[in-house]
Amino acid sequence: MSEREVGYEEFLAPGRDEEQARDVHRALRRMADGSAGEVLREMAREVLSGRTGLREAMRVGAYADALADGVQGARREWERLPAADRERLTAEARRLPGTQW
Repeated sequence: MSEREVGYEEFLAPGRDEEQARDVHRALRRMADGSAGEVLREMAREVLSGRTGLREAMRVGAYADALADGVQGARREWERLPAADRERLTAEARRLPGTQW
């Protein structure tokens, strides 16, 4: 992005620690590159520029729908994995710093 970008601190909130805020910021930066499609690219750029807040963005129907579609696609991919792979990946995720299970 060539315009001003908010820092991860913008995403600190009650119940969200610094590492989680950094994760949100990183995810938005990935979406802003267009890898998640044009609708989420627009949403991420709006949020990262500070023109809209994350909560406000989630209230925009097109953004919410695009995120829901992405989550459903990820869920389908997860369900296609063999059970052993899902168990291994779950165990790896539980070992990540900042993960609360």
